[in-house]
Amino acid sequence: MTQVDITFVVSDNAVTRRERRRQSAFREEVLGLAPGRRGDQILGNYLPADDRRNNFLSDEAADYAAARVAVVQGEGGQLEQARLFTNMLSSMPLCFSVFGHLRAHRRAAVTLLSALTGRQLIDLDHVTVGQRSIDGIECEWAPDRREHLNDGTAFDAVVAARRLDGRRLLIAVEAKYIDTFSRDRRDKTGEKDRKYRRLCEEFGMTQAAFDALGGDRTRQLLRNVLLTESVRRGGRSGESPLFDEALTVVLARDDDEAARTAVAAVEQERGALPTAVTFIGHGELADAAAGVDELAEWAGRFRRRYVGETRPSK
Repeated sequence: MTQVDITFVVSDNAVTRRERRRQSAFREEVLGLAPGRRGDQILGNYLPADDRRNNFLSDEAADYAAARVAVVQGEGGQLEQARLFTNMLSSMPLCFSVFGHLRAHRRAAVTLLSALTGRQLIDLDHVTVGQRSIDGIECEWAPDRREHLNDGTAFDAVVAARRLDGRRLLIAVEAKYIDTFSRDRRDKTGEKDRKYRRLCEEFGMTQAAFDALGGDRTRQLLRNVLLTESVRRGGRSGESPLFDEALTVVLARDDDEAARTAVAAVEQERGALPTAVTFIGHGELADAAAGVDELAEWAGRFRRRYVGETRPSK
């Protein structure tokens, strides 16, 4: 009898196929769990439908994810629970595994984020942003849309921190795994294009910024950067900036050349925009976390699940 390959999906590209097999192996070899289903199909990268903990790399991350669902839904946000709890190939549990864990280990988070961003941080901060707040680190976070871009743009994770010189830093994270930057629905009226073009100009980007970055490959990242800068400034009704400095981070596979290229393209058109943009690879994160005593064990689990023993050089 022919054994069914539970990691095979005909539409997978080479990267997705590789990572689906990696997640299936982690489920079987590390977690020791049976595969779950996507619809009627058994797939190796899915956990059992009632599992709410094993898609995360620590109890701290799992606890935070469980609590965060109700908060996001209460704020009118959308959080697809199958992606979060049972799909191991999703970038959402990756993000919660990183930032949900760091949220519970503030001192270690400060050390790690200082190393990754090149900024000397001394503490996480609690910041009120309109009717919402950032308690050091949050996942799946967005401000009141009416005060900012008035669209569906949100952050996969956000960090409020203090630098050694007392300045307040905002870090906004876009987390990727096998996914690419999303495409906007067609703007038939041109209203969104005009809005984003105006914000590019208002926030100090180059004159050609929107023309260079408004296409599918960079548009989502552009929106993220514009939202980061808008939050830094305090939104439309903000009387003064909430943050002195801001950084948009794309956290992705080390071999994700599309993400690296998008970051470079946005940085090239940054002009006088205060918000900077940077790329951090999964392997780079694992290396830096391994050097923090409190995170060393967690870093090993992260490397085993998402990076492997070796990673491509930059």
